[in-house]
Amino acid sequence: MALAATATAAVAVTAAAGSARSPGAELPAPRAGGHTRSVAPRALLRAPVLLALGDSLAAGYQPSYATHPPPVDPATGFRDTGYPGSYPADIAAVRHLRVVDLACPGETTSTMTGTPAIARCATTYRDELGASSQLGAATSYLEAHKGTVALVTLDLGANDVDSCASSGRISLSCVQSGEARVSARLPAIVAALRRALAADDPGARLVAMNYYDPFLALAFTPGGFEGAAAAALSLGPMYSFDRRLAQIYGRAHVAVADVASAFRTGRPLPVLTYDGRRLPADVALVCRWTWMCPASRSAASPDIHANTVGYRVIARAFEAVLGPS
Repeated sequence: MALAATATAAVAVTAAAGSARSPGAELPAPRAGGHTRSVAPRALLRAPVLLALGDSLAAGYQPSYATHPPPVDPATGFRDTGYPGSYPADIAAVRHLRVVDLACPGETTSTMTGTPAIARCATTYRDELGASSQLGAATSYLEAHKGTVALVTLDLGANDVDSCASSGRISLSCVQSGEARVSARLPAIVAALRRALAADDPGARLVAMNYYDPFLALAFTPGGFEGAAAAALSLGPMYSFDRRLAQIYGRAHVAVADVASAFRTGRPLPVLTYDGRRLPADVALVCRWTWMCPASRSAASPDIHANTVGYRVIARAFEAVLGPS
């Protein structure tokens, strides 16, 4: 998903510590101000890798943390994971994996293979991996670290349609054009990743995700009849887009984390409360788990990205697909 503020993305390698848990168990509770992420024992630096690819959700973007690059982890020499964390870091904490996060805020199915890469990521891809795009960086990493990657996560495509919403309205023609671009480009990206994994890490799993509908928050802001109607109308394009992703990944035999269902998208009951207002469940949860619904006393602008709890929800959706660690 797109940036709401200027930030620099970087290759992020983090050793994530966590205890063994049964499938579906709660992920580790976040520390004050962020995700579970720390400088782990050096022995864990030899652990298998989770290679995170995609857009700003994989990078862990949050508007409160994106005004500067993530700090360098002294244990690895690389920038740490996200702003201040990401759903890949949460998954890694449960599965005793290291995170190599190549995700780039603003990435689309076009820029994923573009040369040069998005400017905020291009220097890192070039300097660390000798690559000119995120896909090139990913395949270079796999080739240079054969047999070390256990899991690759991918979220991509939201930025192809993100600009289709403006002033509380969604352009259906814009969504259709974005879907067409995703249909034309994403299969080749997935095929390239699968070829690289087959050559370098045949035991690794590739798991993608679909997307929640941030525009359900229009029922909160501006709210009223017009906002509720716009929120309801946003569901059709979102269902269509997620179905398109399911078709693409299904043809490639890639498992999909159902983030839309984790956010209860399209499920209005039971009525829940947010900021003192009673709202349909899917609206209230988008408000709780993203930055789309600033409280009435806040001057912050709505932002489509997940907050710390929202990233944890996304991680649980991946865990439901991955099964026992």
